[in-house]
Amino acid sequence: MKKLLAIVLAAVMLLAVAACSGSNTPAPSGEATQAPDANVRHKIGMIWYGNTDPMGGTFYAWANHAAELLNVELVWHLGDFTTEAELSACEQMISAGCEGVYFIPMDTAANLQLGNACRDAGVYWAMSNRDILDESIKTACYSNPYMVTHIWDDSYDLAKNMVKVLADQGITKVCMISGDPKDAMMVDRNKGFQDGCAEYGIEILGSFQSETDAKVITDGVSNFLTLYPDVQGILSVSGTAGCAEAIISTLEGSGREAGSIKVATFDTFDGNKDAFEKGWLAANAGGYTSECLVAFLALVNRVQGNITTDGPFKLHLTPIIITNAEEMDIFSQYVDNPEVQLYSDEEIKGMVQSTCDEAYYQGVLDNWTIDFIKKAAGK
Repeated sequence: MKKLLAIVLAAVMLLAVAACSGSNTPAPSGEATQAPDANVRHKIGMIWYGNTDPMGGTFYAWANHAAELLNVELVWHLGDFTTEAELSACEQMISAGCEGVYFIPMDTAANLQLGNACRDAGVYWAMSNRDILDESIKTACYSNPYMVTHIWDDSYDLAKNMVKVLADQGITKVCMISGDPKDAMMVDRNKGFQDGCAEYGIEILGSFQSETDAKVITDGVSNFLTLYPDVQGILSVSGTAGCAEAIISTLEGSGREAGSIKVATFDTFDGNKDAFEKGWLAANAGGYTSECLVAFLALVNRVQGNITTDGPFKLHLTPIIITNAEEMDIFSQYVDNPEVQLYSDEEIKGMVQSTCDEAYYQGVLDNWTIDFIKKAAGK
């Protein structure tokens, strides 16, 4: 009887261990994980601003292609522009069984609130395209064991470099369309423009805050031309949602000689090649799609159990400054184009391996240059 009882107890213990090892809850960074099963189809939530503009549509296509290649199910939620909306989408994704959530935070608070929701649910998360300026929030996020990746743009240096492009063309007086001071990325862009102007001897005659409303931009630029007839250039922190098109259209309808006012703007837009050729556009910064893809694939890599992270991968991208119509043509054809996959299937699979660490992903981002694009496009 004693021998029989010992056998029964041993069997019960083995069953208990097997049941525990079958848990679907992801283990926090630093804990042991099981070897990944290639046949398991993981689910990732994608909180994305939209897929109708060049960048939004391109990343939407890139992510869907990578997901199909890697046997990953994506749950998309498009059009969220507030922390409240993003948090609601995140909670819905967690309820739907997503094991990871990727998003671009609309303000600093989104990092903390979505990060806490993911932590409480045992769901991994990654964000890109924004720095976290509040040090207390950054510390809280970095101590969250479910944060996989934080990628931000080098927006400050990029803004200063665009000012230099204007300075090199002899521009000394500009007007500035600034960004929301609550948005970390816009804070960097605002300061980069301002410090660049101070460094290169350019006077900022006037400014107003950008809105995602083309009429606001049109009225603001018209006021610039009326109030400051000697203005030589316009700096804009954003060209999305028709803003850059509105700037160029207003200049063309102003009666000014083509190219007499030079524009430097973030975000590529429809008609930018023509604007370069006519002389209105001097510098256009774009190419954020790479950092979105890297953040997403690092998240997939963690969810699949290929890697562990001792704190998030802290990465940064320097977007590309385009200064002529030829480069803009290549960029438009091969970067801002949902029909083109610049990264090969082999390169995508290479970003989801156990050997991928912080240095590896940073190397991918550092290689994002106009020369890489030309080579990938066979140019």
